[in-house]
Amino acid sequence: MLSRLVVVAIVAMCTSRLYSQSPLSFESYGDRSNGGSGPLIAADFDHDGKVDLVQCCSPTQRLVFRAGKGDGTFQPPVTAFADALALQGGVASDVNHDGNLDLVTVASQNPPSPPASGTYVLSIFLGNGDGTFRVPEVYATTQGPGQAVVGNFFNDGYPDIAVGESYGLIELFRNSGDGTFVFAGSISVGTGNFSPVQVVAGSLNGTGISDLAALVLNSNDFAMPSELSVLWNNGSGSFNRQVLGQYSWPQITSAQINGDMNADILVSYQCALPAGSSYCVGFDGFYGQGENRLYKRTLVNSTSGLNPGDLGKIAGVDVDGDGYIDIAAIGALQCDSSTGECNDAPQGLSIWRGNADGSFLQTPENFFTSRNVQVGAAVMADFNRDGRMDFAQTQPGAGGPTEFYLNASRRESCGTYTISPSVTVCAPVDNTYSRGSVRVHAHSYDTAQVTALQEYVDGVLKFSEPVTSFDQRFPVGEGPHLFVTKGWDASGASFMSSRTITVYDGTPGATCYAAMNTARLCLPKGTSSSGPVLIVGNGNTGTSLTTSAQLYIDDNLVVNNEASCGVACYGLNTMVQTEQALSSGSHNLVFKVWDLAGNVYQDQKTIYVE
Repeated sequence: MLSRLVVVAIVAMCTSRLYSQSPLSFESYGDRSNGGSGPLIAADFDHDGKVDLVQCCSPTQRLVFRAGKGDGTFQPPVTAFADALALQGGVASDVNHDGNLDLVTVASQNPPSPPASGTYVLSIFLGNGDGTFRVPEVYATTQGPGQAVVGNFFNDGYPDIAVGESYGLIELFRNSGDGTFVFAGSISVGTGNFSPVQVVAGSLNGTGISDLAALVLNSNDFAMPSELSVLWNNGSGSFNRQVLGQYSWPQITSAQINGDMNADILVSYQCALPAGSSYCVGFDGFYGQGENRLYKRTLVNSTSGLNPGDLGKIAGVDVDGDGYIDIAAIGALQCDSSTGECNDAPQGLSIWRGNADGSFLQTPENFFTSRNVQVGAAVMADFNRDGRMDFAQTQPGAGGPTEFYLNASRRESCGTYTISPSVTVCAPVDNTYSRGSVRVHAHSYDTAQVTALQEYVDGVLKFSEPVTSFDQRFPVGEGPHLFVTKGWDASGASFMSSRTITVYDGTPGATCYAAMNTARLCLPKGTSSSGPVLIVGNGNTGTSLTTSAQLYIDDNLVVNNEASCGVACYGLNTMVQTEQALSSGSHNLVFKVWDLAGNVYQDQKTIYVE
């Protein structure tokens, strides 16, 4: 049996879970050592087992590289390539299979090399494996490109490229097998004036060949309806288009949001206003079900979450480690519905948590870090290598910081999707890091009898037992690895979930859980310590912006992470993390967090230094 329809339980959207849960918690800090103001690309570019950042562009249009320290912080920026254009978007991928990550970028400025001046370009920066890049291979695009995605579009195992352009155009570039590309055709998904196209790639029908989702934006007025389509790949780079609907102020992404083997489409939008409300953000899911079928479900209609608009970011990711995909959005709370302007609006991160039946909580958990600024480019990665997903967001304009959200949430109990058939993997979380051996904790659910669960590591079968769940560790070497958990049932059907995990030898960055409207000192843990003393504190001021995070030692102010909150307020810190060389004897530590409303939350601890 090659495929079968996924049976999705249709129930009312849940407003609570069946088990108790801890509130989410993030450490936030603003880093002003950007070196650029353009899109962020997060990946390990220098092979040291730590997430790095590449960003463009400073006024000199240089690519900058920031080496990750592995604890959620980064080295100062250095030049990775001296003349990189004003890039509008990029993605990391090893396009020439040499083991080094490369950059696939698009730009709408005159390139430093052919094609002729004034054309739009797709540029491929081959990586050297040390955070620097070679002179790019440059390819002309017909219209102004806004976004490039990488996928297996021609079923040959090589990463190909689809470019979303203006005037409703998508262009395909096929990988020759050595990291060079040839133009392979175009797809028209709209004809309106300018009409930029957002594209995402994923195997929506479980074949392993990448399909496309395309969002044709109404550039004259982003609040007007924009058209969403799916482009089903016939297996050779040709596509059949299916229109899915129209949305205002939309964003799209691809993720496995219901626990089966297929990629799904997640779209955010400005939804119809409920009575008495001036704001509404919605999310729809289009579930891939095989045989070029999609099942649509409205997931969220929220009057309190951040709206990603046309500049923010959405993601389907397991934030709390329970195996259920959650919805994350970086955006603004109250943008003008007609203009999209977000003057004086709180901005930051919202999380809608997922449930076992594929529904989502309707009230998000919000983490506000700024106001009165536009939403900037955002990325997610395990910046401090603790196995949890973190987020980062640029603030546009010269001198604007990059805001980091380090996930300090408590890990929830492992759940089981009640979607048939499905595999729920709560450990490890996809695209995170693991120290040493990798723990895989998985549960299956099927209306038919589950006959076996298997685990493949880098394509090699490592575990196969007639069980419905397992919790095993798999020893692997350092570096990235692909883990695939596969289930079988009595009908002969299979279903699976995949994870890319990077194994490293080192110590993860410390984080500190703080409940709503509290401040907490997490390190040092005990009452005695040896120097130097690592001190970590975090605060959560709820819906009010944090203005200062302070550390006092023996009544002396030692750390003051303070933001200037005049007309604009951004680049906020909710945390302190510092090493202090303290003299032998007793010391009193006091951690304080202030918010914009004038509230102060504090925690204190007396320690003895040997």
